[in-house]
Amino acid sequence: MKKAISLFLALCLTLGGVVTAFGAEKESDADYPVIIVPGYGASPLFLQNEDGTLGEQVWGWNIFADRLLEQVKQKFPAILSGAALLTVGSAKLLGKALGEAAVDMLGVLAFNGNGESVNDIVPLPNDPAKCRLDVFEDYFDEDLYSEKELGRAIDDYVPRSRIYNFAVDFRYGATYNARKLDEFITRVKAYTGKDKVNLYAVSHGGQVTAAYLSLYAEKGDVNNAVLTVPAVGGSYVAYDILSGNIAFDEEDLLVFIENALYLEQDFEWLFKTQPLDIFDDVLLAMLPYLKQVAGLWESLWDFLPYECYTECFDTVDKTECAGLIAKTADFHENVMASFGDSLRKARDLGINVNILAGTGHATITGSPQNSDAIIGAAAATGAKLAPWGKRFSNGYTCTGSVCTNRSHNHLSPSMEIDASCAYLPENTWFVDGMYHGMIMNETYAHDLAIRLLLTDELPDVYADPAFPQFRASENLANSVYAEFSTGPAGYISSASTEYVVRNVSEKYDCTVLSIRADGLDISFNGDYSQTLAPGESAVFTVSGDIPAVSAARAAVTVTFKMKNSVTPLGERTFRYTVNNGLKTAYNAAEPYADLDFTPPVANLLPGGAMSLVQKLGLTDLFSLWYSIIAKLIQNFKALFNK
Repeated sequence: MKKAISLFLALCLTLGGVVTAFGAEKESDADYPVIIVPGYGASPLFLQNEDGTLGEQVWGWNIFADRLLEQVKQKFPAILSGAALLTVGSAKLLGKALGEAAVDMLGVLAFNGNGESVNDIVPLPNDPAKCRLDVFEDYFDEDLYSEKELGRAIDDYVPRSRIYNFAVDFRYGATYNARKLDEFITRVKAYTGKDKVNLYAVSHGGQVTAAYLSLYAEKGDVNNAVLTVPAVGGSYVAYDILSGNIAFDEEDLLVFIENALYLEQDFEWLFKTQPLDIFDDVLLAMLPYLKQVAGLWESLWDFLPYECYTECFDTVDKTECAGLIAKTADFHENVMASFGDSLRKARDLGINVNILAGTGHATITGSPQNSDAIIGAAAATGAKLAPWGKRFSNGYTCTGSVCTNRSHNHLSPSMEIDASCAYLPENTWFVDGMYHGMIMNETYAHDLAIRLLLTDELPDVYADPAFPQFRASENLANSVYAEFSTGPAGYISSASTEYVVRNVSEKYDCTVLSIRADGLDISFNGDYSQTLAPGESAVFTVSGDIPAVSAARAAVTVTFKMKNSVTPLGERTFRYTVNNGLKTAYNAAEPYADLDFTPPVANLLPGGAMSLVQKLGLTDLFSLWYSIIAKLIQNFKALFNK
């Protein structure tokens, strides 16, 4: 329920923040305390009484669902009427009803034009003696813990007494909360007697932690800082909301939900043939009401990417909001603009700063950014990315603007991401297909984050082949995961003689129906009739010639059947770079190419028929059946030749 509600808020307001063990906990790093710097909206908020005690709770996931249900009951006639009009294309009434409900629920959280809270609202007190995970419930309700699930996951590796909940008023900006974090770290150090702490930052917490490191790193109070799916450089979700430039990607939105709720069925195909653009109109009708609640939150303005933050000044009264505008400009010009230098300086000072980001999804509110659906990969990491839907052309060479070592390969296997110019090229990891806030759903990403948090075993992205800089997601909602058994993850060479497909489902048996390569004339031979139980793998031998070239793109598509699943047939494509010889010549006149290869079925249909297939959203379905039929024909030929 919490994740479903989190998704709702992420769409309406903005950024929502949200492990198999790598071994027994190491008694290293002087048993430093772990402070969780939470994601957006994760910390509960309260009205403060005149005597300084906590009054009514006005924000928190534990009360949001109840208040939402209450508003639905109160405004049910208006919502029902609006839904009826929605069927004939009118979204205003429904948007108005939902917007008024949002104001009634959350209007108390509004800010004024100076970027300050209208009401006296505070988070839980950051008292180390009360916000340790092992004693938290002695003082507060367990639902008030900012990142409860994450705290419990870290609890698998360190004593609960070493894990601390940092409570933030997420409405305020990154500089304000960085100061609060600095104060809390000082208290935790004094309370524990330790000279340093470890920080695990999530989403908005990543931007707060980056601001903290920019302003306070020289104090030397931090040992390890792990920034997961971080909003370091903001998010275009904030820009889309403040500018009114919203156009949902309904298909990716539904996959987001599938991943968040651990669903093992694929429902996004519903949106391929039934576009639901009308929901964009509903949200646009809600925006004036949502802006009454969150439109002047300092944090929302801090989320604006540097390159577009000044555009949104025209959306507010510049006289009335002069204070907010001044704070926004100060943060962007004096903090955000130099995040790369600040994070590298922090590492030079001995702080192990590492970043873990998700990629491979468009921003759900419409901006064409390669992202984790909420945070753009460029903003999270500082890397250079090809335009959405494109990749760098074959033969591309990394810019090397930050990492100047030409022997380092910071180009993603999909050839979309050049990490040589990232904030931290040697200390940034990317998981292709991982959605925002879902590291807990990703065994690989979770293990990586925990190791970076609690040990010094990964000084850079080259330290352990099990944790490469670029890796594909293995969320169970993806059904299968595949890789070549030898060589670096994501690359193909003449040593790539075996291809391993694993069933990542937790409850459905899987059968591989076909494996197709694009960009290479190779085939995959093996037992396509075997049933893979959850967690089991099948090995297929690779035949054919791998060309003696490097820096060229290829892809492998696995078609599969999930037994007893609602949607039994599925496909997943894995993108690779061929590294097997002389580097392909790069054509600077054509710097980008299409990310994905043209589906083979497109070569079988006349142009008009293919256009109709694409318009109806049936390209993937036709491609899936093409792969199955092509494999059946191949099997038939093999039997005939015997």
